[in-house]
Amino acid sequence: MRSALIATYRGLIDESDLQRNSEPERDRAFLSRAVAATAIRHVTGWAHEDCAAAVVDGSHDNGIDAVAVTEASRVWLVQAKWKDSGTAGFQTDAARAFIEGLHLLEHRKFDLFNDRITPFTQKLDAALRDTNLKITLVVAVVGNDPLHDDTKAILNRAVDDHYGHGPMLDYRLMGAAELLQQLRDDRSPDPVHITARMPQWIKRDLPFPAYQGSVSAGQVAEWYDEHGSKLFTENIRQSLGATRINTGIQQTLTGEPDNFWYFNNGITILCDEIVPDWPGRRVPNEPVVLSLKRASIVNGAQTVTEIAKAMEHHPETVEFADVSLKVISLGAERGSYAARITETTNTQNDVSERDFIALDPTQADIRSDFDVMLQKAYVVKRGEADPAPEAGCSVEHAAIALACAHNTPELAVRANKSTDLLWERGSSGAYQRLFGERPSALRIWHSVLIQRAVGDALDASRKALRGRAVDVSKRGDLIVAHLVFQLIDTDEIDEPDYDITPILKSVPALTESVLSWLIHHVDSEFGTNSFLTSTFTNEKRCKALAEAVVRDVRRGGPVPELPEDYQPPARTARQTRRPPTVPTLVNAEILPAGTRLTYVAGNVPEAEAVNSWLAEDPARGQATWQNERTRPLLWAYDGQTYTANKLVLKIWELAGWNEAPVAVQAPARWTPDGKRNLYEIAVDWLDAQNDEE
Repeated sequence: MRSALIATYRGLIDESDLQRNSEPERDRAFLSRAVAATAIRHVTGWAHEDCAAAVVDGSHDNGIDAVAVTEASRVWLVQAKWKDSGTAGFQTDAARAFIEGLHLLEHRKFDLFNDRITPFTQKLDAALRDTNLKITLVVAVVGNDPLHDDTKAILNRAVDDHYGHGPMLDYRLMGAAELLQQLRDDRSPDPVHITARMPQWIKRDLPFPAYQGSVSAGQVAEWYDEHGSKLFTENIRQSLGATRINTGIQQTLTGEPDNFWYFNNGITILCDEIVPDWPGRRVPNEPVVLSLKRASIVNGAQTVTEIAKAMEHHPETVEFADVSLKVISLGAERGSYAARITETTNTQNDVSERDFIALDPTQADIRSDFDVMLQKAYVVKRGEADPAPEAGCSVEHAAIALACAHNTPELAVRANKSTDLLWERGSSGAYQRLFGERPSALRIWHSVLIQRAVGDALDASRKALRGRAVDVSKRGDLIVAHLVFQLIDTDEIDEPDYDITPILKSVPALTESVLSWLIHHVDSEFGTNSFLTSTFTNEKRCKALAEAVVRDVRRGGPVPELPEDYQPPARTARQTRRPPTVPTLVNAEILPAGTRLTYVAGNVPEAEAVNSWLAEDPARGQATWQNERTRPLLWAYDGQTYTANKLVLKIWELAGWNEAPVAVQAPARWTPDGKRNLYEIAVDWLDAQNDEE
């Protein structure tokens, strides 16, 4: 809440009278005023600037921290309480002061208040004279304890005293949860309202109002042009980019628009309300125009984005293609049914357990906390671009980091086998153990930073290693991260004042020590010819290794020296054998089909020649791995498949690089993770096979 209040109201709320106070006093006073402004926003819906102006807290406020007068002579008076621990209360003395301030206003003794109330005196005077006057006392408290009986008695007497021809005065308690929800809502995207024109339609009324029919692709493109990815807020994923199915959607739209309705599964929209309008007669063979309130496309994100792309290049063909559309108004039942409908309607592209994580309210809360508390992004849906490392993380980064931070190596071993295992539900599933009791945004972010630091330290360590030692550092990277987590102090990792800086500084040396001990114990326990893949995917073996490594690192003493064949030889002029990259990757099935690849220039002249052209459209530098020998790269820019060599040469040509070389090591230009390119992945795999033979 502190972070959200500061981000929202710093610079808007008047703090000029606090300059002589100590810094802690200024901080507490500002936060209390920001709570009052949040309460005003919650009951009025005013803009943040107006809510800040409604704050009258200060000397001579007579127990009233904020004032608002709305239509129909409705007066809102707020008293706010902030406490850093989140345990603020509202006691009898505060209640008495609040009621006394109310009496002063009723007697028009505005001169006894500070100058901040001046802008409201005219409206207050008019409202207090109105027989329809309604006053609500808002007790905004950053705490969740109920009002004490003595406090309620004071407020209830005031309510009884103001009962004339009807109830004139009431009060309400606004606790920390309600205030925090308002701050979260303020940072949520605006709801999407769209209009759909169906030439023909059928209607259902039970259990929910629903329409089914078709709309033109031109309408769908207009929705996307206006709202973009906000259309998919309740979908399990965003556009997946250039997949075979999505490319097929575009080809049908541009080549066979008349057949699109037959070949495509269509779109499903959930909304809060459907308002129909019939330009002609109210019968199914006459058009209906549907106004959809708070709409979200829960199935068909790929269809919508591909229609929008196709419209850019072939509007005359695409516009008149028909798209099947189902619209369901859930109203108050949206929370109960939306996730079920979303889950059961998503079948067109491959759907994994990872996709359904987007429906979990826990992830929505974590994303909100990342935004409100840290001002960082937390990406949940597959297809959304990962934020820059300093700007946030994805749910996958979070799950891997939390798995490594777990007190046993079991979850890190599962992540080593496959990150898909982290999304398994049920009592023994990893997902429940990672996110069942919602981890705080701070715990996740600090864990991600530590896990990244271990990864960077391992990258640096590999420069002084070779052979089997390098393979241990790669295949056992998550076990190393788990061991580092066990050796650092994470007791207060959830706290805002947890100092992560010295922890991150200690990670490189600790990682180097852990890696050396891990290599030593792997060889001594299982032999120098043991298969590392089976070792680091075996929970029993990893548990024994973890116990041994943690014991030895904590005990101190000299780190075991690595054998000579684990250390790099002196450099020679002999050129490393280049593996046949694509056949190697395809034969070994190292990269799953559908893996996203990013183009990276190989040198400075190349970067200067092509980067500006790539930046004009992010799709130009993106491709998808197809796990095929002939044309393994599906270019996101045009939806066509290429060999790695031809695609790089095409990019150079379109970028206008006239001085480009004739030959190119094309696989080295494409990377799935920003760390290793396709060529390096193939080399590492071949080296690992040679080491294990």
